[in-house]
Amino acid sequence: MTDSGKVYFDFCFEYDASQIAASLSSGLTALGLDKSIKTGDRVLLKPNLIVGKDPRLAVTTHPEIVRAVAMVLSDCGAHLSLGDSPGFGSLEGVLEKCGLQPVMRELAIMAVSFSEEKVVTDSENLVAKKLPLAAAALEFDKVVNLPKLKTHSMMGSTLAVKNLFGCVPGLKKAAWHLRAGHDRHFFARVMLDIYKHVRPVWNLLDGITGMEGEGPTGGSPRNFNLLALSADAPALDFLVEEWLGFPEATPLSLEARKLGLLPESGGFAIGPAAAEPLTPPIKPARGAAAATFPGQRLWRRLFVKRPKIARTRCHLCRVCVQHCPAQVMKLVDAEIVIDYKRCIRCYCCQELCPYGAIRVGFGIGG
Repeated sequence: MTDSGKVYFDFCFEYDASQIAASLSSGLTALGLDKSIKTGDRVLLKPNLIVGKDPRLAVTTHPEIVRAVAMVLSDCGAHLSLGDSPGFGSLEGVLEKCGLQPVMRELAIMAVSFSEEKVVTDSENLVAKKLPLAAAALEFDKVVNLPKLKTHSMMGSTLAVKNLFGCVPGLKKAAWHLRAGHDRHFFARVMLDIYKHVRPVWNLLDGITGMEGEGPTGGSPRNFNLLALSADAPALDFLVEEWLGFPEATPLSLEARKLGLLPESGGFAIGPAAAEPLTPPIKPARGAAAATFPGQRLWRRLFVKRPKIARTRCHLCRVCVQHCPAQVMKLVDAEIVIDYKRCIRCYCCQELCPYGAIRVGFGIGG
């Protein structure tokens, strides 16, 4: 690994933009990234804006992270924009609910729609030889990735690489989920194809307050007090997962290791928090474990954890029905029903339910 594979870990105990900016500046200097963005560069900020939620719920990138990054980059003379493709809802509505609008107005950050598509053709991609991406994600001089530290019911974690899935426009996300089906490693390779073409100049992980348990939207907030910075998203993800005490390697880290994107042993974490692993370890999402033994397809179909609807919490809003990639959910007699024989266990319904009415649990059959 080269120096570009190093990851800077720092403790930060509150969402104070001045403290975050100071930590970021120290990390950029330590990693040799302080000159990576120059005067006049057009920079796209890519936070995690999966749904419109209050920042205190730890679902989305905190506004003070964006403020701190804007403070540092404004000093560099960069011109800032911010974009994402939320799971549902308009970008403007999500920005308002996530508390980002005041920060963007104050610091003259322009909102950018990801609705316009550009197809990137690359025969050397792992999976997606023709990869539909948001045109805006490819048109800026530099991209700065601002993921949120969260568990994920399908992929184990959602950190820097997974955050770039938001660069896929609208319903094309559902198409990739449907194509991947149960195969988390296929889905991981799609993520790495996206990373190859978006390739942020650096990635700053918001782990001051993150999410454990039923992430990425229905878990429990937890104070990790962590900021992690790197130009190398796979290395950042791998080292953060180690620091968090994940019970097993995630599909993304396993695929990154196969491709030689990770260190063979040990890590390249530097900074104040690097030598202090989290205690106790993170609580993973219940749907995240993946079987890897002969007969695994039958095992998954019969025993894999599946989405379940808590009827008392369901508002019949039909967000799950509208966004199910496999189209296996429908409203019948004032109740959402799931065809488990066709369910691909992508848990998009659990991710996007605005009322936390969908949980993941064991259930034989389907």
